[in-house]
Amino acid sequence: MSRKLLLFSLLFGLSASAQTASDVSPDPDVPTFHKAGRTPFWLPRAAFLGTYLRGGAVTPQPRLQWQFTFFEDRQDALVFLLEGGIGYAVALPDTAIEGYDIPIHTFYEHTVMTGFGYRNQDREGIHWGFQVTGGPLWYGAHLTNVDNEHYTVGLVEGRIQVGYTFGPVVLGVSGGYGEPFSYSKHSVARLFAGGALLGLFADWR
Repeated sequence: MSRKLLLFSLLFGLSASAQTASDVSPDPDVPTFHKAGRTPFWLPRAAFLGTYLRGGAVTPQPRLQWQFTFFEDRQDALVFLLEGGIGYAVALPDTAIEGYDIPIHTFYEHTVMTGFGYRNQDREGIHWGFQVTGGPLWYGAHLTNVDNEHYTVGLVEGRIQVGYTFGPVVLGVSGGYGEPFSYSKHSVARLFAGGALLGLFADWR
């Protein structure tokens, strides 16, 4: 009988302790980790407003990003991502090739890429991460004295990002580099495709 009473008392004590712990409200002054899963997977979970800089061309390229988090532990997360955007140059050099009379009037570059990324989010709200992606790049140009160009090539890109958490959204800066490959050596516009990439990002996973 004493054994049953002792077992009952032990179970009752554990139950009461668990109930008390569940009734404790989280301290609003203590930041929480940025956990994935707020946004349905079929909707964009991040955006990037970047600008490619290469050969005197300045090409803004807004993008949307879909992310699938396949690993998350404390402040670390690994994501598979799909990202796509379009870009039209807002500034171009006077000639496509220095020393030659080949004025370039318009230039565009659009891309869709997939890859993997790492995200780190600490309790203080500091965020940083990086990603490596690859995919097709569609670029083209309207030029004088040579044929207009429209090409599809490959693009590999690496990018880092640093930001801060504001409620459910992370905002920050991002930079990296993109390099086309499998392009035609006769292409003049390839001199302006890819390059250094700088911009702002928002992440609301």
